[in-house]
Amino acid sequence: MTPEAESTESPSSRTARKDETQARIVHASMELFATRGYEGTSISAIAAKAEISRGAVFWHFGSKEGLFREACKRFFIPFWREVERSLESLGPKERILSLFDLYEQFVSANRDTIQALVRWVLESPTMRESLRGELLQLHAMFTTDLRQAILELVGDPAETELLTSTFVSLLAGNLLFGVIDPGAAQDDVRRGGLRILAERLIFSAAARARDRAARA
Repeated sequence: MTPEAESTESPSSRTARKDETQARIVHASMELFATRGYEGTSISAIAAKAEISRGAVFWHFGSKEGLFREACKRFFIPFWREVERSLESLGPKERILSLFDLYEQFVSANRDTIQALVRWVLESPTMRESLRGELLQLHAMFTTDLRQAILELVGDPAETELLTSTFVSLLAGNLLFGVIDPGAAQDDVRRGGLRILAERLIFSAAARARDRAARA
């Protein structure tokens, strides 16, 4: 774009162009990080794949580490927006099952990228620290929604904490096994087992709570 064109460009057009450029950089970087790893991915390679200058990558994101953090954040944002949208107007039991479904669908749709993230977290202390904030924030938001739904059913805070911790750990375990032992049949078994346990532990606890309230 020429200087003359830039000077006549509207603020909304500049913002849209900036957003589009950043999206291209982020998309290119995630593809390269996933296939080459963090250390094996250079700013020059990202710039070439995004079809922009190397300096533009630094101008938008400051450093490779800053780009990596932003790319991971943007990777998770659509998932969390879908969670918030899907949970509206649902009862507690439906929210729990919806949280399970959304978590599993996100993992299934992004398996290659998640495999790379798990590998980086396990292998690289630097990457573990870079991802720590984003992953813990996402974990906290997911856990809070699950905890609230369970509390509405069970009514007992101590039992709620135990059940929440149990099912968050089971989901994380299913994610890890989905990476090291992938396959549709294995995924179906793990998903089915999670729901059987929810039926027996959470929903039966809710029934007991209702019985106690009725006898009181």
